[in-house]
Amino acid sequence: MSRKYRVAIIGATGRGDYGHGMDTAFNDSPQFEVVALADADATGRAAAGKRSGAKQLYADYREMLTKEKPDLVGIGPRWLTERVAMVTAAADAGCHIFLEKPFAATLRDADAMLAACQRAKVKCALAHQLRALPPWRRALADLRAGKFGKVLRLFGRPTDDARGGGEELIVHGTHFFDLMIAIAGPPRWVSGHLAVGARDATRADRREGREPVGPIAGDSVAAMIGFDGGVRGFWDSSANLNLGGTIYGLLIECEKALIHVRTRSDVFIYPGPVVEPENEKRAWEKVWVEDWHFTPEHQPRPLTDYIHRGNQTLLRELIAAIEHDTEPTASLRDAVFVTEIIQGAYASHFADGRRLAIPLADRRHPLENSL
Repeated sequence: MSRKYRVAIIGATGRGDYGHGMDTAFNDSPQFEVVALADADATGRAAAGKRSGAKQLYADYREMLTKEKPDLVGIGPRWLTERVAMVTAAADAGCHIFLEKPFAATLRDADAMLAACQRAKVKCALAHQLRALPPWRRALADLRAGKFGKVLRLFGRPTDDARGGGEELIVHGTHFFDLMIAIAGPPRWVSGHLAVGARDATRADRREGREPVGPIAGDSVAAMIGFDGGVRGFWDSSANLNLGGTIYGLLIECEKALIHVRTRSDVFIYPGPVVEPENEKRAWEKVWVEDWHFTPEHQPRPLTDYIHRGNQTLLRELIAAIEHDTEPTASLRDAVFVTEIIQGAYASHFADGRRLAIPLADRRHPLENSL
């Protein structure tokens, strides 16, 4: 086993909290010793300290980094208001980083964090748990082995809840675009359209989301992403459709099959390139992974801990990347590409839908100066 890593956690109770389990992500692993936790809120700090088992508690994360000198920092707040400052402070302290998503509010923020990590020669991985879950990984391995033929198109469908449109583009789009990159490689271009009701969105429609995740606009968004080999990704979101059920999922269209990635990374395979309702010989089949879906006694697992288990897998792989000087899963490079797609959808919309090459030439977000 590799050496034990001294871990510090940064949270912000009431201001993005600890994201998706960052306060407990390091629990249950002998590789990690949580030496400290920082949170400006005294009540939240005490509660998170108990959950994490942190030995020391701080109100100021900069003081914590200076005094504790951790090897690895978990940055938990979902809010992006202090994201650049937190990542830069951790990198400047020589700490590797496990980071809550979304990554960045703008490409200029993304560039600043990438530069800070490269300057300090530290690794950073995003908490994109779907990347780490076993059914997805089994399907991806089969996909890469050519079992389903060539990948043709990728279709992402988010929740279409109250965040639909510009807010969902960054909050949930980050997961979909990360998976698309895992399948098809770096994006090469993006085209987008945003609407408010039945009209095109304008810069005057800039607004704040339910949480501060950077400049957003529109209650409906459609994006098309180009990848090498003619693969195209499609993603759209509309607010408050209220269709019922869970519509969140990524559909992968291949020459020989359809692959549907659902919540908790459940995966279903259809043995053909298009669904044929009249063909009784073809039906969706679930990808079962014994030690993921079942207990040792072969009883169904509730999988209520899938986020925690995903975090732990990503952390193990981050440690491997640190020790072997390789790219971690859900790497900083991929996070920048995700931000290119998100900001590129806006830039394309305000360029009359023109296809824009990635990386974007203009790193300024079109909505940055709209208020």
